[in-house]
Amino acid sequence: MVEDRSPAINHWLAVWELNSLYARDTSQGEGRRAWAEAAMYALARAEDEGVDKVDADVSRFHLRANVITDLGSNGNPLWDPDTLGVDILQALPLSRQQAAAWSVAWSDQPLPEILTLRRCKNLVNTAKAIREHLTEPTTAHEIDQWLILWKQLP
Repeated sequence: MVEDRSPAINHWLAVWELNSLYARDTSQGEGRRAWAEAAMYALARAEDEGVDKVDADVSRFHLRANVITDLGSNGNPLWDPDTLGVDILQALPLSRQQAAAWSVAWSDQPLPEILTLRRCKNLVNTAKAIREHLTEPTTAHEIDQWLILWKQLP
């Protein structure tokens, strides 16, 4: 018999939602970082229970980008835009060259490839928010190249 993990997943996703709501609340000031860390802890537990890693990364990276753009970096790698840029690039399920090749006629691709392209687009979308904050040239260049390709992704 397969164990039903949905109650645990739903619990952790509810904790994620509540904490991320406070993390996005500008009235929380610097406390937003603590709320965001609690939210990301909950999201990691949901991943442990079976939530898809790429989907979790998209949510996690959006929250990190939101805090970075509103509050800036504070010396913690979690809130460093260059670290987030690297994390986004490492989470991409395809190389930029492969994504470019698949995107030429993406609507003719099999559904799993279209979904993979869509995951790339969702991940790269987060990079748009932090692009102006990037200081590391290699990361900034690679993000720029993905942002050009982003327009062609489904």
